Amino acid sequence: MRRIRAIVLEKCSFTVDTPSSQGGTSTTGNIARDCFLDKRDFLKWAIFSINLSDKPLLEKIQTNLSVVLRLVNSGNLLNCSKMEELCQETYGYILVQFPWANITPSLHKLLSHSFKIIGEYNNGRGLQNLSEECLKACNKFVRRYRENLARKTSFSDNVRDILIRLLYCSDPLFV
Repeated sequence: MRRIRAIVLEKCSFTVDTPSSQGGTSTTGNIARDCFLDKRDFLKWAIFSINLSDKPLLEKIQTNLSVVLRLVNSGNLLNCSKMEELCQETYGYILVQFPWANITPSLHKLLSHSFKIIGEYNNGRGLQNLSEECLKACNKFVRRYRENLARKTSFSDNVRDILIRLLYCSDPLFV
């Protein structure tokens, strides 16, 4: 793994799977997006760490993961049975051809459970409307409200003041 990290750092200037000062590791969603954005960029560093005979299979896995991520992030009506086939095929490729690969919990959830969630709980539509991006974007406001504009007499008073401010900001009649 150390050799792969060094190759990725040298070829793409990515720091992968090292402890981060903010907690967790340096492997972030932005790094993953950069890897999957353009097939050539992803394969540029992957070829150096994996046998050339595995290149076609690696391209297939990368393409399948790209398609699955796009389906999950869409808001369109999906064919869940075909998505399930695609996810299981991709998971099988990874497990059989690369048994040394680490399957992260996020990848497992994506390939094993996303089609179930979409089919059973979201009426066959992608999860675009259930994105956490809005919640993450509000973190800076919540922090600012908590530190400067909310009562600190008790936890419930603090949370109540924050929620009132967030509701106030989101209501078009007040703004």
